[in-house]
Amino acid sequence: MKQRLAEEGSKCSILSKHQKFVEHCCMRCCSPFTFLVNTKRRCADCKFNVCKNCCSYQKHEKVWICYVCQQSLSYKEKPTEANMVC
Repeated sequence: MKQRLAEEGSKCSILSKHQKFVEHCCMRCCSPFTFLVNTKRRCADCKFNVCKNCCSYQKHEKVWICYVCQQSLSYKEKPTEANMVC
């Protein structure tokens, strides 16, 4: 999972330099945004524009979070053997 997150970060680093792409396409799946059908949402964590298929609404925080940020947060929250105390 750590490698996948790193690869996604590299992809976003490259794509984010192209302003036209950032405004018109989902940063995660690269699908184009369209009015009413595939609207863009802004991830509260990474601040990238993502489509409705690549994010979910967090009711408690009242924000949209993309699936990559969700995975990253869950990866950071998972206890490791070094952190576990018996």
